[in-house]
Order: sequence, then structure tokens, then C-alpha cells
Amino acid sequence: MKRFLSLSLLLVAFFQQVMAQDRTITGKVTDGSTSQGLPGVTVVVKGTQVGTATNADGNYSLTVPASGTTLVFSFIGYTTTERPIGNSNTIDVNLATDVTQLNEVVVTALGVEREKRTLGYAAQNVAPEQILTSREPNIVNALAGKVAGVQINNSGGQAGSSSRIVIRGNTSLTGNNQPLFVVDGIPIDNSTNRGIGEATESALFSGYAGNRGIDIDPNIIENVTVLKGASATALYGSRGAFGVILITTKKGQKQANRKYPRVDISSNVAFDDAITKGYQNKYLQGLNGMYRNGLPLGEGGYAQTPNGATQGTTSWGPHRDSVDQAVIDSIGMPRVFDPRKDFYRTGRVWNNSISLSGGGEKSTYILTYSNLNQQGIVPNNTFTRNSLKANFTSQVSEKFNVSTSVNYINSDNQRMPEGNTKRSYLYSLNFAPISFDNKAAYDEAGNRSWTNETGFNNPFWLTRNSTMPTTVDRIIATNEATLEILPWLKLTNRVGLDTYTENQREHVNIGTISVPNGRMYESLIKRTQVNNDLVLTANKNFGDDWVLNALIGHNINQRKYTNRTMQGFNLGQPGFYDITNTESNKPFQTDSERRLIGLYGSATLDYKNYLFLNLTARNDWSSTLPAGRNSYFYPSVSVGFVFTEVLGLANNTYFPYGKLRVSYAQAGNDAEEYLTNQTYLQANPGDGQRGNILFPYQGVNAFQTNTLLTNNRLIPEIVTEKEIGADLKFLKNRLGVDVSLYDKVSKSQILEQEISSSTGFVSRVINAGEIQNRGIELTVLATPITVKDFTWDIQFNYGKNRYKLKSIAEGVDNIFLGGFESPQIRADRNYGYGVIWGQGFKRNEDGKLVIDDDGLPMLADELGPIGNATPKWAGGLRNTFTYKGLSLSVLFDARKGGDIMNMDLFYSTFYGTAKVTEQRNTTIVYDGVKEDGSPNTTPVLRDQDYFLNWYSSIDENFVEDGSFIKLREVTLSYALPQSLLAKTPFQGLSFSATGRNLWRKTDFSYGDPEGNLLGNTNAQGFYHAVTPSTKGYTFGVNISF
Repeated sequence: MKRFLSLSLLLVAFFQQVMAQDRTITGKVTDGSTSQGLPGVTVVVKGTQVGTATNADGNYSLTVPASGTTLVFSFIGYTTTERPIGNSNTIDVNLATDVTQLNEVVVTALGVEREKRTLGYAAQNVAPEQILTSREPNIVNALAGKVAGVQINNSGGQAGSSSRIVIRGNTSLTGNNQPLFVVDGIPIDNSTNRGIGEATESALFSGYAGNRGIDIDPNIIENVTVLKGASATALYGSRGAFGVILITTKKGQKQANRKYPRVDISSNVAFDDAITKGYQNKYLQGLNGMYRNGLPLGEGGYAQTPNGATQGTTSWGPHRDSVDQAVIDSIGMPRVFDPRKDFYRTGRVWNNSISLSGGGEKSTYILTYSNLNQQGIVPNNTFTRNSLKANFTSQVSEKFNVSTSVNYINSDNQRMPEGNTKRSYLYSLNFAPISFDNKAAYDEAGNRSWTNETGFNNPFWLTRNSTMPTTVDRIIATNEATLEILPWLKLTNRVGLDTYTENQREHVNIGTISVPNGRMYESLIKRTQVNNDLVLTANKNFGDDWVLNALIGHNINQRKYTNRTMQGFNLGQPGFYDITNTESNKPFQTDSERRLIGLYGSATLDYKNYLFLNLTARNDWSSTLPAGRNSYFYPSVSVGFVFTEVLGLANNTYFPYGKLRVSYAQAGNDAEEYLTNQTYLQANPGDGQRGNILFPYQGVNAFQTNTLLTNNRLIPEIVTEKEIGADLKFLKNRLGVDVSLYDKVSKSQILEQEISSSTGFVSRVINAGEIQNRGIELTVLATPITVKDFTWDIQFNYGKNRYKLKSIAEGVDNIFLGGFESPQIRADRNYGYGVIWGQGFKRNEDGKLVIDDDGLPMLADELGPIGNATPKWAGGLRNTFTYKGLSLSVLFDARKGGDIMNMDLFYSTFYGTAKVTEQRNTTIVYDGVKEDGSPNTTPVLRDQDYFLNWYSSIDENFVEDGSFIKLREVTLSYALPQSLLAKTPFQGLSFSATGRNLWRKTDFSYGDPEGNLLGNTNAQGFYHAVTPSTKGYTFGVNISF
């Protein structure tokens, strides 16, 4: 017995000794929302100095002393997490993003990374997961609701449609007002191109193609930084006057312990449905309550001529439940359809990408291929994009390194014409009565299957016979070489190329109403941009208190644009779209070239890491300005003061960080090409009575002076901006507030002024006009809850801008921005920018409607302002909940104000398909006063005549509030823990589901006010024959090997 007890005691002592020995813990640290491994994460045994860092894949191995009980995982931009060791030998961790640290390091002008505390101006990061989870094909749309002071407008729901982005309001009267896009330090083009010539009509009659920012594949993006004010963008010269979107793409990581490349695969499929609201479904085709069916009057219909229309296109017939018995006896009970829902299909998007990356001690690489295939909600509307991106870095020697990046993009977009034309499918679809079966009106081959015409093209037929295909081939390439001259002094040269060809075409087949003989055009557009920056950078410490970061640089930017358009009229053979198959054809050509040379410098002086002085200066020489006036200089100065450092609050629980900042800056904006020297156009003379003579005529060519009088004394537009702000953090950095106030004034606008035609010109180019934008931007970042495996993060963005048109030019009262003669969108001396101008109602001094003797509101004596398309404010709210590998992110997006000129509502009211016309044959008493001031009490019968001849003739009836609140995005994702993947070839495996635009609160008749016929131009708020917005779901999987 004693021997047994002794042996037992020895065994216990032995096991205690074994348990007390050091042991090795391994595991992997991943991003909680993407499941991607995080390199460089610090892993420390709590209470000791024992620690390590994760490798390029996020893996770690750490020998833990016997006394160790807890591991602490920390990484910038993520919430510090603790895990008990217990008896585990493997501990995997998903780190949640810490929104209060999200913007601690930002990419600034010229791609320089700086700590946010050193900045004296506003800059905001958008994390890559926020871009990817949106699942938007267009990078511009992916930013909606995520950046304070940034407004995004999508032109419509067609695949490949254009989008507009504006930062801190419209700065220029006639410029495009959109920010400069910079990818890996290289400016790229974001134009929305159009063909030229007679067949390439105004956007009012065709709509707009996509902006070229759609070429950027979100799968290659590492980070997006939005530079808002002039201080932030001054180093980009005149091209940065409207702000800058900095896009940093992914690079390879060093993976010394891996034999094979890292493989990342992403696959997603999306389903989109059209938002079709605002149409009545009670009344059938016809007039005066009678069904227009081609039957004799005695049988309940209208008489017709032998070749007349058997069906009318208006919906002023009987109620679907009150059809005349004579009609039923003759043709049976009319069937009822939903023309809008029957037409739109469920759109589908397939988005797949694969990436190979790796590297050693002296080089890294990444190769990414992605394919996007989008079938839009409109039949035959498609957008495909193939992107191949390669990046290589090489440490050639101890002091010399090189980075090279090449991105090839090919895209194809088949879109349908929109707008006020019978070639647009919307022109007939929106006005189709519910008794129309559009599907039955064409056969399998797309041919019409009816005998008599209704005066409109069948929308299904148009999707095959009136199309606008576009093909783009694009290369974006950059090479950067850096030489370390001294440990604190570096010389960098960065050269970039952005070049693409865009082949735009229009195909209109024989038999199309409004173009019965068919036509075609083909435009070959080419844009090439070469940019080079040579920069000398110095980072020098002076003692323990002072740090200087400075640079001087030289920039040259050259852009070339060519457009070759060939138009052909009257097709010989149907459906054969070749210029040789046209009866007559005509070429058009335009070319432009410009160059900008700049010298710039900046210096940041850092005193004890709490006081920062930032100075920049740039001088540009522009080829688009006249000699002797083409040089312009603009400086900036900003100060950042971290006052909590001085007050000793850095470790304070309640208020650990506070910074005040103030800045002043100027930026220039040069002219478009060829506004300083007189140009000539191919002659097209006529007397207005007997047509025009088109040259070349009988072998003889002729040119005439451009009717625009150029100006050889132009100067650049100058933007002056003042900004103050504060960055504050509270409650152990779990609550962060970033607020900015700005005042931006743009003077010497370059615009056209109408002049007397007796001068031989129609208008002239002048410098005039002054615009002021004042606003506030607010970003709040918070982590209300962070306990063990659960984290709740909040991000709130808010931006409010007030626009004031202080002056235009002598003799100029307004500038036309877009639309019709009436209604139109304009900038007006007295009423501001984005004014909707048209026929309104007469009002008395108190603003009340003046009512006539018939009880109807009287019309204003002349056209005037009836709305304004500029929103008052916009904001976004994102909540992210993370539990272990499970993450739920919910983004709400809101906009207040911004009126919409709803031309679709106008036409639908006229034709009787609008929801408002369900009120037919009811009475209304308008709230207003008679001309003598007495209250109105006269009822008005809202019959067919009321809607057709009175209501639909007044523009003001169709101005609607564009305010909305949207559930912009909802994303649920789950990353499998490493414990489940340990015996598999997977390094990471995650699944996600995203809903977009699932809920909307708005008074807009058609359910979603985001749509604009005039694309991404300055004329916003013009909703006319626009493909409706969509709502949808995306399902995806991400795999890493």
C-alpha cells in the first residue's frame, strides 16, 4: 500500500512538472468581415514581454511560459482582443474593425501615407470591405452613404449606366464638378463620352452611356480615400479643384514560409428586380370612358377607317369592372395585364475573381483576374467587364526599389435608348394601357405580329431593333522607382499611362416608328493620358522635438482625345448594321490635345507630435490658356493642434484625444481646349426656308467660322477655401467625432455669354461669375459594445451644403444646364443653381394659390422657378455587429430635399396610366383664394378633360420632392473558424449575403427618385423615360488557399 501511494505521488509530481513546462500555441488571425488573414498582428502573452507577429497569411506561433493565461491580439484599425489560453494549443481569432481607429492612417496627395493626427484638413477613408460588400459594378455607386459631404447620383437602372459624384457642392457653373480619380498615384479618366454629328442626338433623346469609372474592378481595391477640400488637393493642381478620389490597389505580400502562391477566389451572384410603382391598374384603353376596340359605335366602341388603329394608346376607357356589355358580346371580356412588370425581367449579375499573390524578401507580386457579367432588368441590356491586373515590386538593391502595375480592362455594354423619343422602349412602355399585351405583339424572331399601328413601337421589339452597344478596351499602367539618396532623403519618379478606345454604336432597324428606313452610327473615341511626377522627399528629425516632412516635385500631364464618327442613313437590308449597307453616310471628326506642367512643394513641420504646420504651393502652366496668362500659382496652409497632448489627457478615460485644425487654400481650374483661338467648322449654310447645303458639295468643301467668339485674355477659375474642424475621441477611444466647417468661393468662372448675332457670332467666352458653397460635415464613429467575442460598431456620416450664386456676368441672367425650353434645369442669377424652370401657378403675396371662377388655380403670367434640384443635406448610418466569425452590417442612406422634374409623371398623366388618374371623375376644392381675396369654395370635376387639357399642361404639377431614406445595404457574412479548416487546404472560407435597396421611404411617385435622363451632367433632377432603379440580393463565397 505504501509503495502504491509513493508511486501515485511520484506520478502526480511528474504530471505537474509536465504541465508547468512552456508550450507552443499556434493559430491564425483574420479580418472578422472578410475572413482574410491579417499580417503584422501583434500577439502578446498578457502581463509579459513575450510576443510575436502574424505572418503574411495571418498565422502565428508563440511559445508561452507556464505562467501565461491570456493572449492579447492587437492591430491598428482593429479592436484589441483577449483570449484565455486554457488547455488549448490552437487559438484562432477574428478581429473586428475598430471604427474609432479606422482613419488613423490615410493616403494623402501623391499617394503619401500620413497619420491622420498630422493633417490640418478633412480626409476620409473607405475600407475595402465597405466597397466589396456593396456589390456595385460601378465604384462610384459603392461610395453612396459612406462619406460625409459626398453626393452620389445614379442615372438609372440599366446595366452599365452612368453615375455622378460631387464633393462639397457644385463649384463651377459649366465644368463637370466631379472629382479627379487617382489610381496608385496616377490620374485616370472618368468621362462620360458621346458620339458627334447629326444622328448622335441630345441626351434628351437617347440618354447617357456609362462613366468610365465603371472600368475599375472593386476586387483589386485595397483602400479608397476621399480628399475633400482645397488644402487636401492643392498638390494636384487645377485637376484637383473639385476634390480627389484616391484609389490604392492591392499589392503582394512577403511570404517567406510559403512554397506556393496565395490563392484568393471570390464568387458572387446577384438578382435584381425593377421598382415599378406609380401606375394605375383600374382603367382600360380608350377615351371618354369607352373602350377603343375598332368596333362600330353601336357595338360599344369607336368607328374606324379600314386602315385605322384598332387600339388607342390612352387609358381613358372604362373601369376594368365596368366594360360595356356590347364590347363583351363582341370580343369577350378584355384581359388585363401589368405592362411594366411583364416587361422587366429579373436581372442577374455574376461576379467572379481569382488572385495569385506572393513574394520573398526582395520582391512581391499579385495577379488578379475578374469577370463581371450583368444581365439588366431590360431585355437584351447587358454589361460585361473583364479585368486583368498585375503588380510587381522589387527591391533591386538596398537603396533602390521598383514597382510596376498594369491593368487591362475590356468591357461591353448593350444599352437601350432612353428619353423623349419613340426609339426609346420607355416612351411606349410607360404609357401602355393595362389592356395591352405587349408580349403578344411580336413573334419569336422579334417581328411584329399585329396588323394595325398604335403610333408607338412595341417595347419588346425595340430591345432587339433599337440598341446602343459600346465596347471599351483600356490599359492603366504605372511604374514607380525610388532611390534612397540618404537615410532621410529619397527621389521617386512615377510615370503612368491611361489609354482606352471606346467604340459607341447605334443600331436602328428598318420599320422603327420615327426612323422607318433605319439608320446607324459608329463612333470610335480614344482618350490617352500620360502623367509623370518626379518627387524629392525629405523626412528629417531635428532634435527630440522637431520633425520635418517635405517634398518638391515636377509634374507633366498630357491628354489627347480623338473622335471619329460615321453616320449612315436608310439601311439596305434589315438588321445588317454596316456602313456599306446604308444609302447615304457622313463622317464627323474632332481632335483635341492639352498639356499641363506643374511645379509643387509641401512641408509639414511637427513639434512634439501635437502641433503640425502644413504648407503647400503649386504653379501650373496650362496649354489651354493664352500665352502670357497661362501661369497660375496657388498656395495652402493648414495647422493641426492636438490639445489633449498639451493638457496631459492622452491617457484620460473620458477624453483621451482632441485635435483642432484650420486651413486656407487656393486651387485653379483651367479652360477647355481651344477657347483662346478662333476655330472653324465644316460649313452648313442655309436661309431657314429651303434647307441647308451640306459640304462637301459636288466635290467642293467649305468651312465657316465657329459661332462661338473665343477669348485670348482668359484667366483660370480660382477656388478659395477656408476650413476649420475638430477630431475628438471619448471613452477610451470608443467614441470618435470628426466635424468640419468650410467656406468655398469660386471666382472668374469660364462661361459663354450670348451676344448679338449681328456680330457674326452667337456667344462669346468670358471670365465672370462667383459661386459660394458653405457647409458642415460630421462623421461619428462609435463602439458601444465590445465584450469577448461580440462587437457593435456604428458609423454616421452627415453633410449639409448651402449653395449661393453670387453673380454670373453682366447681361447674363441664367445659364441653361439641361432639359427642354420648358421645363429646364438652369443656374439663375436670382434663384441659384439647379433651378427647375417652367410653368407654375399664380400666387398672392402670402404664397396662396389664386383661383379662377371655375375653381382652377390660375397660371403664373410667365415662366419661373418651380423647384430646385439641389439637396439640402445627405447622410448615412451604418451599424455593424460581429460575433466570432459572424458579421451583420446594415447601412441606411438618407437625403433631404432635391426636387425632381418628373416628366414621366407628366406623360403618364396625359395618357391616363399614372396612379393620380385613378382619381378621375372625383371632385376637388383647391386650397386658395379668389382674385378678390375671398376663400375658394368652388369644386372641380377631375374628368378626362381636366387631366388631359389642364392638369398635364402645368409643369409645377409634376415637380416632386426627391427626399428619401433607404436601406441601402444589408450584409450578413460568416467566416469559418480555423479549427474547422485546419485539416483542409483552405486558409480562409467565408459566405455572405447582401440585400440592396430593399426598403425606401419617399414621396416620389415611382418609388425611387435616383434617376436622371441627363446622366452625370450638372443638370440633375430631370426624370424622363429613365429605366427604374432596382432592388436585389447578392450571394457570395470567398476562399483562400
